[in-house]
Amino acid sequence: MISAAKREDISGALRRGTVPGSGLDTFAVGVDAVAPVIDEELERVAAGRGAFKAVRGEYGSGKTFFGRWFQERARSRGFAASEVQINETETPLHKLETVYRRLVERLGTADAANGAFRSVIDGWFFALEQDVLAEGVDADDESALLARTDALMEARLATISKAAPAFSAVLRAYRQAVARGDGSLADGLISWLAGQPNVAASVKWAAGIKGDLDHFGAANFLAGLLVILRDSGYAGLVLVLDEVETLQRMRADTRERGSNALRQWIDAIDAGRYPGPYLLITGPPAF
Repeated sequence: MISAAKREDISGALRRGTVPGSGLDTFAVGVDAVAPVIDEELERVAAGRGAFKAVRGEYGSGKTFFGRWFQERARSRGFAASEVQINETETPLHKLETVYRRLVERLGTADAANGAFRSVIDGWFFALEQDVLAEGVDADDESALLARTDALMEARLATISKAAPAFSAVLRAYRQAVARGDGSLADGLISWLAGQPNVAASVKWAAGIKGDLDHFGAANFLAGLLVILRDSGYAGLVLVLDEVETLQRMRADTRERGSNALRQWIDAIDAGRYPGPYLLITGPPAF
């Protein structure tokens, strides 16, 4: 049984001609043939491998519906999931920093369909603390607990820190701000870590960083997020890139850079650079 509120959300979205945000499994049809294959691929990703799939179909054939049904199914199996609508001005594919920002904004888990980024970070730090306490550190010794947690964080992110030292620097500053009860600084640091622009200079100064997140930094931050998800017990990350065919309507140079960025993503996943991603793109047959 589904609740009356969810029934109203579903029927309201269908009246508007949009895809409901949840409850898709209750009325999805035509997916029985692909569900076992999807589940097998999710199991392989959960075992540490990456996956890529392209869903093709004409406009109005249900690609967006399938992508959201897929996210919902993945979340129920312990994955985090997110969807990014590719757009020429707001989320061009060749500017990974914008894709990363939208990914983080729409990051969802079984507990929260959207906006789960901060809770994932906080849950990870809690897990690190539990590991430190299990080593015999006194829970009442806050300074020792903080220091050992920072050291464990650095060890878990050692590979990421070599390419993107700002990732662990901001996490360290965030952890210290939370411990001091400095909510304003913690909010600012999380915003910068999520790729948001226009973060106050004082916030960046507190973490010893400069500027905003760029394309190359975003690629490493995505790898860092995947490490945190794995370390927190999630099976992996499902990322749906919807309306990728908008590349076809862009200028030739922009289209070329976007196509090259997508190729690089697929190559990186195939090479095992990212731990546990499932990348799904949608588009019409012509694309």
